[in-house]
Amino acid sequence: MDEAPVLECGRELERLTAQALAGGCRDEEGFLALGAALERRIALALESSAGRDEPRPACAPGCAACCTVNVATLPVEGLAVAGFLRRRLAPGEVARRAAALLAFHERVRWCEDAERIRGGLACPFLDAHGACAVHPVRPLACRGVSSLDAAECRRALAERAGDEEDEGAGAVRMNLLQKALHDEAHRAVAAALSARGLDARSRDVSGMAGAFLADPGLVEAWAAGGRVPLE
Repeated sequence: MDEAPVLECGRELERLTAQALAGGCRDEEGFLALGAALERRIALALESSAGRDEPRPACAPGCAACCTVNVATLPVEGLAVAGFLRRRLAPGEVARRAAALLAFHERVRWCEDAERIRGGLACPFLDAHGACAVHPVRPLACRGVSSLDAAECRRALAERAGDEEDEGAGAVRMNLLQKALHDEAHRAVAAALSARGLDARSRDVSGMAGAFLADPGLVEAWAAGGRVPLE
């Protein structure tokens, strides 16, 4: 795989993030817009570099085999998810949902992926049909993962749930360019946040979204250099 388009995209994403922060991006609406801009740039890079015979992923609504592992989520991603939820939940539901997300995060924050798989601790954003309730604003880590075979995903999870993994256990055929672009995007956004003096730590999506959903004032406090209250 040619790494040049990946690195070029990363530089552009870091610039876009830095530009948004310098321009006064300090509320959920602004960070939702930034997230959309980042994903458009990644989609352009993916489309420009993909081969003509690139196989289509087997991923589809309700296929949630991979949604039982930890999802490294940056503050900008967590607050985008929180903003998305806040616009859709009834006022009385916001505090309840935030508390549930933070409780889930407390349960999984020290878990390895294998422990979560064995415990069936699936992402709390899955609905009753196994679809992602925050799909339009899902984190970069989720966007980067694809699979060419749903059965292969289930096999891989079973392998990863074992106490000892053999070499190659848990491997899934996927679009490697898609994964590389989103991994680079995560690095680039984190670098832009750090350069601005902002908390750029990653935590599971449950806690990161829950923290911002529980406290609307946390967006401004974080954008002013405060830490997200997650350890």
